[in-house]
Amino acid sequence: MSQAFTLRPDVVAEPLIARWHASPHLLAPVTGALNVAHRHLKQMASYVAMPLMHAAALKNPALQGGPFLDLGGERADEVKALMAWTKEKQAPALALAEDVAACWSLLKEADGKALAPLYARLPGRLRGAVELVYTPTGAPDARINEALLYRSDAHDPSLQGIMLRRVSGDGRPFAMSTPRLDEPGSLYLDLPFADSAHDLLGSLRRHPRPLDEIAQALNVEGDRLELLKTFLTDESPPPRRDPATVTRWRYFGHACVLVESAGGKSVLVDPVIAYAHGDSPARYTAADLPERIDYVVITHNHADHALIETLLALRWQIGAILVPPSRGSLVDPSLRLALRAAGFQDVREVPDLEGVTDGDLSITALPFLGEHADLDIRAKAAWMVEAGDRRLVFAADSNNLDPALYDRLTPMIGRVDHLFLGMECRGAPMSWLYGCLLPEAPDRETDQARRLDGSNCDRALAVLRSLDVGQVHIYAMGLEPWLVFITSLIPDSESPQLLESNRFLTLCADRGVPGDLLYGRAEG
Repeated sequence: MSQAFTLRPDVVAEPLIARWHASPHLLAPVTGALNVAHRHLKQMASYVAMPLMHAAALKNPALQGGPFLDLGGERADEVKALMAWTKEKQAPALALAEDVAACWSLLKEADGKALAPLYARLPGRLRGAVELVYTPTGAPDARINEALLYRSDAHDPSLQGIMLRRVSGDGRPFAMSTPRLDEPGSLYLDLPFADSAHDLLGSLRRHPRPLDEIAQALNVEGDRLELLKTFLTDESPPPRRDPATVTRWRYFGHACVLVESAGGKSVLVDPVIAYAHGDSPARYTAADLPERIDYVVITHNHADHALIETLLALRWQIGAILVPPSRGSLVDPSLRLALRAAGFQDVREVPDLEGVTDGDLSITALPFLGEHADLDIRAKAAWMVEAGDRRLVFAADSNNLDPALYDRLTPMIGRVDHLFLGMECRGAPMSWLYGCLLPEAPDRETDQARRLDGSNCDRALAVLRSLDVGQVHIYAMGLEPWLVFITSLIPDSESPQLLESNRFLTLCADRGVPGDLLYGRAEG
């Protein structure tokens, strides 16, 4: 029998699009095109012009997460070559970005009268793929038909791939501002996300395969085969620890929680799974997941909640993915279409107050306010999971802007045994994520006022006053070190989100409601 190998537990498999970290916004055609045109190329050009300035800026912790390439000051030639390659290979996407700008300019001519005369003047790449509309208040807008654009040359799966490398800790360059160049010991594989090779790669963390089968699936030969071997081991994979025999939940860090029912059903919320490499804090890893994950649910379309890296690694064992529906806004790309394009077969949009029931597991989408800088983004939901006799609500980054929402929900959902509530109450300004998608850059005052905020203490307390809650868990705070490469957050004890969380937990205790701030791993 041929010798069989598994993937080492300390191997990062990072999906990339044109050498940039693959977020859902980068996968979607319009938001992807705008990111390339207004973020990637501008940041690379800045680095080529001033590499030492970028290197110096990143020595300042306050500038982490800013538009600075984390490549030191000696790689300007490589970045310049990547810029030229990007302009050539992503020319259709760049043309689409130009056409989006032309569409915004055209809408400035809308005067409240019929929009029909404007259609003939729409730029070519948007003709037939956009509907011009007025909001009820009379503001002109464009509704994108994303499904059509996924079938255009602006969506090019040949630009997708994956970078393998071993890690000795959680430290990784910030994903949103730095392209992944070749490094000693790293292996880049040209693999469109829909390729079944990703399923084999994901399953290799648990199921050994012969080397020739692995190499053939990943299309690796010659000198690259020797490098591939460094990511593999013939040691037996770790057994799945402590399978569930009763209904339970396990916290995997940030907003990721696994719920398993006594009847054997499972749901994974906002998957972000840490790698195993021996560092603290203690964490659950892929070895702690069940062989089959019946459902994945995603609260909203931000990379720390819809992480393509984790989702792609788990695709082989996921049954269905439940996502909130979008409505065609340019800043609100469809999660369903993005995940379908990435090779997931069963992706279902679940409107508010609807859901699925499967044996002793029931999942319901709940309304979600705020957290998106007051933009018209509807692809967001809290989730209620009923497993056996336990009811859990995952509100993630929901900002309780109007307490009347939970007053309405209380008689519908009844007793909540576990409320998981995000309190990232000092989020990034609007431009940090959405600036490249807007027709015009917001002024600084507006940008600072409109943030990606979760609830503060007072708003969280209003949720508690409305709902009948048994226990509160503060989560989704970006505290774990393996999240920094996505969030750039390094919270300290004096950060507003931790001060507000601690004040809230004190008030919970005063009301007789036990609560905790989750970190690393937890179980209940």
